[in-house]
Formats: sequence, C-alpha cells, structure tokens
Amino acid sequence: MRRFLNQLFAPAVSMPMALMMLLLVNSGCATLQKSAQEITKGFKKGKSDLASTEDPLDPLGSRNANRLLLDDLAPSQIGTTLKTRFSTGENKTSAQAAYAQGEQFYQQATQTIEANPNGDQHEEYFVNAANKFKTAGVLWPDSSLAEDAFFYEGESYFFANRYVQANRAYEGLIAQYSGTRYLDRAEQRRYSIAIYWLDLKKNGAPMVSLNNAKRPKFSLASEARRILHRIRIDDPSGKLADDATFALGTAYMAINRHEDAAETFSYLRKDYPGSEHQFNSQMLELESRLKSYRGPDYDGLPLVEADKLRKQIVAQFPNEASQHTDILNKQSSLITNQLAQRDYQIGEFYEGKGENLAAKIYYEKVQSDHSNTIFENGLNEKISTVAAKPATPAPPAKWLTDLFPEGNPEKPIISTSGQTILR
Repeated sequence: MRRFLNQLFAPAVSMPMALMMLLLVNSGCATLQKSAQEITKGFKKGKSDLASTEDPLDPLGSRNANRLLLDDLAPSQIGTTLKTRFSTGENKTSAQAAYAQGEQFYQQATQTIEANPNGDQHEEYFVNAANKFKTAGVLWPDSSLAEDAFFYEGESYFFANRYVQANRAYEGLIAQYSGTRYLDRAEQRRYSIAIYWLDLKKNGAPMVSLNNAKRPKFSLASEARRILHRIRIDDPSGKLADDATFALGTAYMAINRHEDAAETFSYLRKDYPGSEHQFNSQMLELESRLKSYRGPDYDGLPLVEADKLRKQIVAQFPNEASQHTDILNKQSSLITNQLAQRDYQIGEFYEGKGENLAAKIYYEKVQSDHSNTIFENGLNEKISTVAAKPATPAPPAKWLTDLFPEGNPEKPIISTSGQTILR
C-alpha cells in the first residue's frame, strides 16, 4: 500500500479519474460502493477540543483550518462561503437537511463516475456535495454530524479535483477531532496530495497559478512539505508517518537543504526502526550529512556523524550494504580525507601561532587516525620540525614583565587582631 501511495501520482502532472478511483478502492474507502444511507451507519458520537493553530514547537507551522481560499469565491461556491461565514448560530434541523442533501449529491456523483469513468461531469455533483456538507458542519458544530461533514466535505472536494480545499477540510477534521475514526483515510488523502504537488514542482510547474484548484496559488512545494511535516506531527504512530518523514527528507534534498534533510532522515532512523525506508533513509542521511559539511573552516560535526552512520549502515544492513560497496567506499574515503584535511589545517594554524606542541598533536592525529591520505606526505618532517621548537611561543613584551620581581609566596597577612600571620 505504501509503495502504491508513493508512486500514485509520479510523474503525472494531472490526476486521471482512473487513478483517482483506484486510490479510493485501495485505501479502504468503499464509499463509492455504498448507498447514501449506508454512509452514516454506525457512526459514534465524539467531540474534542479545537486544537490550537499556533504551535511554537512546530517549525513549519500549523494552518488555520478555517482560512478563506481564493477558490471559495468561485461562482459555484461563493454562496456557501457567505452563508457559512455569517452563520447566526446552531440549527440542528437545517444541518441534518443540508447533510442529507450532501449525501444525495455525493451519490449522484458516484453514479456518474460509474456511468462514465473518463468524464468530468461528476465534479459538479461533488462540489455541490461539498457545499452541503460544509453548511451542515457549520450549522451544528461540535457534533458527530459535524465530524462526518468535515470528512465528506474533504472527500467531495478531493474527487472534484479541488485539492487545496480538500486538504483544508481534512485539516479542520484533524484539528477539531484529533482522535477521529477517519484519521487514517484523511492522512492518506493528504499524503497523496502532497506527493502530487511535489511531482508537479519537479515537472516544472510554475511558482504561481491563480486558476488551478488542484494546487496552491503560491508556494507549491513548500506547502507540500508542510503537509508531510504535519502528517507526522498530527499522527506520529500512524501508518503513513514514516512515509511522510521519508518523503519530507527527499523533498528537502531536492532544494539542497541538506541539514534539514539529514535531521529529517535521522528522525525516521530513530523513531521508526521498523520502517521499510530504514536502509534508503540512512543512505540518504549519510549523503545529506556529507553535503552539509561546509569545509575545514567550519564545524566538523557533520563528518563525525557521517562516519558513525556509515559504520552503522554496514553493521545493520550487511546484505544491502554489500550491494552498495562502491558508494560506501567512496564516502568512507571522502570522510577520511576531509577529516585529515581538517586536522592538518588546524595543525598548520597552531604552528603559525607558535603553539608547536598543539601543532604536533594534530599532525600526529592525522598520522594515526587518517592514514593513506595525501596529507601524509612530508608529515614526519613537519612533526620533527615542530617538536624541535619551543612548545609555546614566548610571551609578548617579556622584557617588560622581567622588570618586575616575582611575588613572595610567604607574603604576610594582617589579621583582624593586628598580629602578622605568615601564609
């Protein structure tokens, strides 16, 4: 299932109806095969506090699930937008009536798909269904009907190819009903949407698109990354948490944010030890850590972490590692040479300052820890040279300090009683 979701939208730049239908069937949603009456059977009443939209521990930020979108002003939806934005209060009877109308439109849409799978006539029915479900949720908030309405609003927008509005509805569902029974299915949809947006970007989609309801108007890839991040934050033990983490790491690599990629892959390595992505994730983390190293004038921690990770990969995945011997050997050589260069240049720095003992320590470290590198050439001679010099440089203005006598260790101290006491 995860491989199917990973590959569902790549490399397409649109979402054909055949694939959409396949996703619906494979993700466990049998809604299209149910009657409108069956949709609401067996629903349990549940309510949770509205989650905060501001999370200081979330670097990518949560989103306001009630935000107004440009698509809400489309002719087919502006009436619902105005009605729901200026609702005067709870009305259970009207909410139930709107929900029932949403079910009817939803059923008409599914029947239209069955009659013509390759057409687009179903989209209008799904939009009408979404409008009714949205109205129902607003008219009876904090109810089991509102929970159902949130989810089916998202489903309706999803199958109407309005993915931004669909994602907003799913976000609203998760924010208000964090333990919802629809959580797995909502996250599957959001994951599919995020991967689709990343593929759009990879295939050259423009940064701005004002007339395409399938994608955000701005910040296509960054919004996709935010969704992937939120999936693992909102449902860390869910079925797609490791998939979302892996996809987020690769998305960071695609824009050369190697430090963020390495940290993301490290989360997967530590938090999801049973994930099917473990080997590939660790290989990409290794690559990301090497690419995040900025040179000998900067912190060498990425190299140290990369070296530990390389050894761990070989020990943890001997079979897989044996199939990538050339890559791992090249990375091992790169790590060794860069660590050697770093220690060698630190030795040269100390030697230039006259700190010959410190220089000798670093030159010997290169010789003992990083053998078989180009920095071994002439190293014995440099070690002998600094060893023959004073360990530390002469203090500045020594002639001035020599003018003053040494302090007397037997300096007397006058006690409070007036007696002289020798220390």
